[in-house]
Amino acid sequence: MKLLCVGNSITLHLPAPEIGWHGSWGMAASAPENDYAHRLTAMLRAAGKTVDLREETIVETEREPERFDENAFAPFINFSPDVVVLRVGENVPDEKAEAFGVAYEKLLGLTRRQTRAAVEAVGPDWKKDDVEDAMRRAAEHTGVTYVSLASIQGEEYQAVGQFDHPGVAAHPSDKGMEAIAGIIFDAIRADGRLNGATVPPLPADEPAYKDISVTVDGKPVGCYAARVSAIPFNRIWPGQQRPMKQTETAPFLPFTLRGPADFCVSTGETPVETVIRPLSKNVVPVIDGGAVRFTLREPGQYTVEINGRSRALHLFAEGDRTTAFDPEKATYRFPAGVHKMAKRLVLHSGESVWIAPGAVVYGEIESADAENIAIFGGGILDGSLVPRSDAEGCDIRHDGLIHFTRCKNVVMDGVILRDPAMWTVTSINCENVSFRHVKLIGLWRYNADGFDFVNSRNVHVSDCFLRTFDDGVVIKGLYFGDPDHRENEAMNNENYLIENCVVWCDWGGALEVGAETVADEYNNLVYRNCDIIRNDQGALRLHCGDRAFIRGVLYDDIRIEYSKYDREPVYQKTDDMAYAPPETPAHADAVRVWQYCDMWSPDHLLGHVRNVIYRNIRIFADEGVPVPDFVFNSADETHYIDGVTIENITLNGKPLQPHVIKNDYTRSVTVL
Repeated sequence: MKLLCVGNSITLHLPAPEIGWHGSWGMAASAPENDYAHRLTAMLRAAGKTVDLREETIVETEREPERFDENAFAPFINFSPDVVVLRVGENVPDEKAEAFGVAYEKLLGLTRRQTRAAVEAVGPDWKKDDVEDAMRRAAEHTGVTYVSLASIQGEEYQAVGQFDHPGVAAHPSDKGMEAIAGIIFDAIRADGRLNGATVPPLPADEPAYKDISVTVDGKPVGCYAARVSAIPFNRIWPGQQRPMKQTETAPFLPFTLRGPADFCVSTGETPVETVIRPLSKNVVPVIDGGAVRFTLREPGQYTVEINGRSRALHLFAEGDRTTAFDPEKATYRFPAGVHKMAKRLVLHSGESVWIAPGAVVYGEIESADAENIAIFGGGILDGSLVPRSDAEGCDIRHDGLIHFTRCKNVVMDGVILRDPAMWTVTSINCENVSFRHVKLIGLWRYNADGFDFVNSRNVHVSDCFLRTFDDGVVIKGLYFGDPDHRENEAMNNENYLIENCVVWCDWGGALEVGAETVADEYNNLVYRNCDIIRNDQGALRLHCGDRAFIRGVLYDDIRIEYSKYDREPVYQKTDDMAYAPPETPAHADAVRVWQYCDMWSPDHLLGHVRNVIYRNIRIFADEGVPVPDFVFNSADETHYIDGVTIENITLNGKPLQPHVIKNDYTRSVTVL
């Protein structure tokens, strides 16, 4: 927790021998550890918080509020505090109470706008009714809770008799400082900042991941286990099921994050290096003996990698938010605990499924020709009990953990999906689809894609996490030859928004178009503000394998990470073939666009690609990792890629002139 205490001499005063003050802490306290800021810090630490304290003074704003300049507060804001204590008021002249109220409201508003901190507006320690009234109104106008010190105003809490100078003696004594700290501590606790994370317990019948110890705000918690891919080793289609030796188990922890939460993680091995992804979140781990400590300050999806990528801890920090769905009104309700479906659950129009936090449901869900359906909650839907030996005989029209066909107005919200038999979620010929705050983990089986959207439109994916073995978010076009629905089979893919997602792709493409593109058009595909923390064969892949005219594609504000621990993908050609990649880090393309007709081309007609924009692409790569390429390969003179714009690409924070590779048929690729 970053604690910023902003005030006057009660917060911090440098030595002033002329008035008998020789300290460099809150005036009149007997020692630095006894002023209110340090006492508050001690109280927070006793409550299990890790505290980084900063103290600042704004005496001039009290004395001359009409000269308030918000630029003077930029250094305070740049501290990125979690809690801000604005404890002022004593130095405000009575005749300037209203002017100070105006300046104080501006300061409160500035703090609220430019930080994610909880703000405690703390009144004066001296009785100043007009000033306190102005401060109280300012707090009310800005939505900040006002904390009054009226109960401890008076000589009982002052350093009277301890200093000759009456001004110094009027400041709080150690007793007064302790009382101020206690009142502020109670206000912070009331705001929920002491219990930043709420972790539901694992169900009694759900095995915990054993090879890790995790505490959250000093309290031990149990992690779930998921089987994931250990190596990028795969079979050419139709392939066969992967053996267990190519996999490993990894822990994951879902919880609600309302404020900063302190984590301590131990794996039984000595931590030498730790990386917390996405790197854009700037979570800084600290190695403390045999443990790793860090603080999470905002909701999101994170991975904690200790001594490499193996057995990474996955953290799913959900914000304290509300949804439009009422668990009490759900058609199918699964409260906390373990549930095993006797058969596949089929959703009809108007029906919904609620999976509560702390619930694990073993089974699959499907829906066809339905409208207004929803799957929501914070629990887990698990497909591990569904057998699948290989790809022969699988039917993507029906198989998979969740399957929607010709559905409208589909919502998935908050659920965790684990260990599907093949594609995790398939949406075929669907309209108005919204997936938000969905997490995918435990995808290790052959052909285990994440979200496969097939000939669908009006799709919104937001705030999701996908760790997949095979492609992550995929937009496909397929024709199944169903005579009853021929008019919908090759429906155009249009109006997609994929945003605020984190993708770990163990094989294939992270954000993918194709390979099958059986449709007349793909149009208006937008990807923005996403973190690709691992990709294996291309982060942003667009492969036009059929006749579709693909245009109007935007990738904006995408972060792509490359690790020194990643190795090249290898196709396994025989059962006894071992995975033996080069020792050097993998070289996966950042961008790969190409056209072709091959085994992934059901209609065997070439298409077109036009007007694709790559803007604000930030690449982060460990030392020794090759700089990723931007590759564009057109099919022929009449079927080609044209109108590509590449703008503002960086590598580790510095401008990068991307290495563009294109064949002779590719036309305009403009780098700005």
